[in-house]
Amino acid sequence: MSNKPTGLVMDTLNKDLEKMLTDGTGWVSLVGDPIDGTVVPPDFSGALVPTTGSTGFHKIVLLSREALMASASMTHEYVHGPGAWASCLSPHCVAGAMTTIRAIVAGQPHYQVSPDLHDLTPARGRAFLSMVPPQLHLALADENLRGALATYEAVLVGGGPLNEAQRRDAEHQGIRVVSTYGMTETCGGVVYDGVALPGVVISFAGITTPEDVDANHGQIIVDTPTAFSGYLGQSGVAHHSSTRVRTQDSGRLVNGRLEILGRIDDVVVCGGRNVNLTEIQQHLEKFFPHQTACFAVPNPTWGSTIIVASQGPTLDLISGKLATVMESAAKPRGFLDVETLPRTPSGKIDRVALFEEWRQRGKHSSLD
Repeated sequence: MSNKPTGLVMDTLNKDLEKMLTDGTGWVSLVGDPIDGTVVPPDFSGALVPTTGSTGFHKIVLLSREALMASASMTHEYVHGPGAWASCLSPHCVAGAMTTIRAIVAGQPHYQVSPDLHDLTPARGRAFLSMVPPQLHLALADENLRGALATYEAVLVGGGPLNEAQRRDAEHQGIRVVSTYGMTETCGGVVYDGVALPGVVISFAGITTPEDVDANHGQIIVDTPTAFSGYLGQSGVAHHSSTRVRTQDSGRLVNGRLEILGRIDDVVVCGGRNVNLTEIQQHLEKFFPHQTACFAVPNPTWGSTIIVASQGPTLDLISGKLATVMESAAKPRGFLDVETLPRTPSGKIDRVALFEEWRQRGKHSSLD
């Protein structure tokens, strides 16, 4: 494997992470903006990591050294031992940083690959790779990249739902794909292929009321030794001392495996009906993989209006497909043509950027 970390920033970041993990003192910031060190607890050792959700509200999360090392060990236990790690992800998001940390903890090499995968080479020896679904989609369309991916012990795919058709295609090409679920507050993935990692317990809370709870369905709660220590604000830290993390995701257990149903905060009201943007996006991915995205804009009469952004498929084609699987309230009432769908550093659709593009173009929907 010839991929090497590129750039002074990447090299410095790797050295800072290695020093923190080895010495057990100090902290490393993965946040782009400067951090006022006076607001960080003096005894904190770990990483300051920005959240990378699609809603545009970013928090700075404190991940302790102990949590980071526990996360690395749990992953290595799942994949039956350590190896070299390569990443196609930004080192400033938790998924990208964890590939470096796993390599450091195991005393193995780490390699940074460009997001467009142009410099991805076959693995030499035992190695693992981390990427997001759009990158897997890109790789599966290229014979050389498919061949390279098949040489890795496992390809971890997170940051969004994995299309089952993609999984089957990858497995047919001899690529071992592992879908991951987690968040910044849990040091990244804590559930692999629907199964909680060692030491992790998944439970559920009621979504509408505390009494609205089912042992196998509801708002996902993760109990994990990799839980975050708090959020960093301008005036200091809002501490989080529990190993339990209440997510903003809903899910259910199916045959003992966790299935993610969508974001609780992705539900909008359209004409008096609740519409789940995650559900729409999941159908869009099935019909038009990585070519379309949905978002909502305020509507004074109807509450919200569903808009679809597209790199190619037309509004009529998209609406026709969605009409076969969703009720009329979920029908897109506006269309935004884009050259490339904007994404966050972790590969998620950036709905804030889409909304801003919609606003700047002065677009209107059919309900306005």
